[in-house]
Amino acid sequence: MKRSLVFGMLTAFLSMAVYGVAHAEFSGGLKLASHYAWQGGSESAEEPALQGSMYYNFDACYAGFWASSADYPGGIEIDYETGCGGSLTDNLGWSVDLIYLTYPGDTYENLFELRLKMSADLGVASVWGRVLLPTWPDKDDQANTSGHNRPQFGVTVPFGDAPFSVSATYGQDNKRPNCDDYDWYHVSVDTSFKGFGLSAFYSDRSDRDPKCSDGSIVREDGIFGVSISRGF
Repeated sequence: MKRSLVFGMLTAFLSMAVYGVAHAEFSGGLKLASHYAWQGGSESAEEPALQGSMYYNFDACYAGFWASSADYPGGIEIDYETGCGGSLTDNLGWSVDLIYLTYPGDTYENLFELRLKMSADLGVASVWGRVLLPTWPDKDDQANTSGHNRPQFGVTVPFGDAPFSVSATYGQDNKRPNCDDYDWYHVSVDTSFKGFGLSAFYSDRSDRDPKCSDGSIVREDGIFGVSISRGF
């Protein structure tokens, strides 16, 4: 059931992607990764994950969704997304996004997340920083006033004219109700070949382990992985 749901949805992604190429308002992609890497750990129990996305773009804004197979009772995560972005100068950009993360078939609580991001092109590298502000709308002990926040910072350095780049992300998960704070990082080497994106990555967490008093699963960390993707 889980597999049929995942592959059925990703088939729909592919069909919409073909439609999008013809009409230009749509964008999206498919990815096969050795892990669903998230905040320094694996959300797919260190097994391969199939992921897809589809977005409708209008002016400086967009709406769409992203999905991945995952090691949850429902076997899948679907995130509905909308947001807007733009440029403050030739080298400085911004974006504001609202995400509704859902876990069909799982008892895990759905949540909203506001994401605020600034980015800059420094020529030799591009850098960005953002803060993620989650809230659980249907859970009394995880309301807007919880203070839960996820600051993140990233840098991408290209190898001159070669089709390679190195990216690194550092993040924190702070003040999550009933859970310890922790740091995490993700490093990848990225390239492209005949329209496909190829990536090799490593994700890990610091010694501040994400232990939760409510018995939440601590996902595997310290993972090496590879992925292949195709945008539409």
